Amino acid sequence: MKRLVICILLTFATAATWAQSWIKVNYDTGAGTPVQQVEAVFRAAEGAPNGQALVILHHAGGFSFNTTKQYGEFYSKQGFTTLELKMFNDYDGRPSPLILHGQMMGALKHLSQIPGVDSKKISAMGLSLGAFMTVDAASQWFYDHYRADELRFHKLIAMYPTCWITSAAASGNAVGIPLFNGMPANFLEKWAHIPLLILAGGKDSYDSEDPNACPDFVKNIKDTKQAEITSVHVYPNATHAWDHGRNYSFPIRGGCTGRTNCTNRIVYSAETVEKGKQAVLSFLAEQ
Repeated sequence: MKRLVICILLTFATAATWAQSWIKVNYDTGAGTPVQQVEAVFRAAEGAPNGQALVILHHAGGFSFNTTKQYGEFYSKQGFTTLELKMFNDYDGRPSPLILHGQMMGALKHLSQIPGVDSKKISAMGLSLGAFMTVDAASQWFYDHYRADELRFHKLIAMYPTCWITSAAASGNAVGIPLFNGMPANFLEKWAHIPLLILAGGKDSYDSEDPNACPDFVKNIKDTKQAEITSVHVYPNATHAWDHGRNYSFPIRGGCTGRTNCTNRIVYSAETVEKGKQAVLSFLAEQ
C-alpha cells in the first residue's frame, strides 16, 4: 500500500512538472544579429487540447508582478498550450523594443515546433506594454524584420493598451515615442491582416479616461481590411490594469494623451478580469 501511494505521488509530481515548466526560448533582434535566450513559463494544454497555443506578454511592471499567471493557468485549462515570457523581471530592467519584439517572435517560432500545436493557430495576448507588442505584431514590419517567412500569429489580443499612442503610430507619427525606438516611423501603416481584439478601460488614465480612445484608433487604421478585422471591447468603469489584484496610483511623465503628464489610477476589478477572460476565449474560438 505504501509503495502504491508513493507511485501515485510520483505520477502527480511528474504530471505537474510537465504541465508547467521553465524553459529558455531562442530569439534575435533582426537579420544577422546574435541568438540570445529569454526565460518563459511553458504550460501544456490540459483537459482536451485544442491544438492552439497562446503567448502571454506581461506589462511594464515586469514579470515579477505575477499578473500573467492567472491567464496562463486559465487558458491552459481551456485546452491551450501557453507560454508566459519573462521579458524582464521588473520595471528598471526593461530592454529595448527590438529585443522585446524579438523575444515575441522567438516565442512564435518556438511554439510552432511543439508537438500537438498547430503552427497556424498560435495567438498572442499582451497587457499594457505587452498590448503594444500585440498591436505591433499585426504589422507587416514585424514579420519582415524578424524573418518569419510564412509564419504568422493566428490572432492577437491587446489588453488595456494606451490608444492615443497606437493612434499616433497608425498615422505614421511614431518618432520620439520610446515604445517604438529603433522601429520605422511608419511601421504601423502596413498591416499583416491578422484579427486583433482590443480590451480597453473606459477610465484609463493614460487616455484621459476617454472611452472612445481605442475605437478612434481603429478609425485611424488606414488599411481597410485590417480595420474590419480589428474589434474593441470597452469596459466603461474599468481603469488601466484592472487585473493587477490591488488598487494604487503613480505619476506618469509624458505618457498620457498628447505626451502630457498625469496620474495613473488603477482599480482592481475581478468582474472585468472574468469578462476579459471570456471575451478572449470567445475571440479565439471564432472561425
